[in-house]
Amino acid sequence: MLDMTTIAEITRKSARRDHLVAVTNPEPSTSPRTDYRWTPVVIRLAVAADAPTLRELAHLDSARPLTGPALIAERSGSAVAAVAVIDGNVVADPFVATTDVVELLLLRAAQLRQAAAASAA
Repeated sequence: MLDMTTIAEITRKSARRDHLVAVTNPEPSTSPRTDYRWTPVVIRLAVAADAPTLRELAHLDSARPLTGPALIAERSGSAVAAVAVIDGNVVADPFVATTDVVELLLLRAAQLRQAAAASAA
């Protein structure tokens, strides 16, 4: 059974094992629009304090709020998408390019489910 404690433990173990390196743009864009290809993305386990943010993302996406443990993705400190770990439901800000972020969230959620299943076996 996936619960917050199991997911948090798997996440901590993965964080120690995997060291992520932020990619930076060697030459800043002169365009006034933000080039999200070079903006770091933070993926983390959503906590109780994120409930209003998750509801807001669901509202923006015209979707039902996520249930159960969730992962949240942030760009420049703002939540842009989230995924329910157990069922894979996604909510995302429709006013921001999030296709790449959603793919990362789905991948990480699948990794957590697989690790939880392996540790339960």
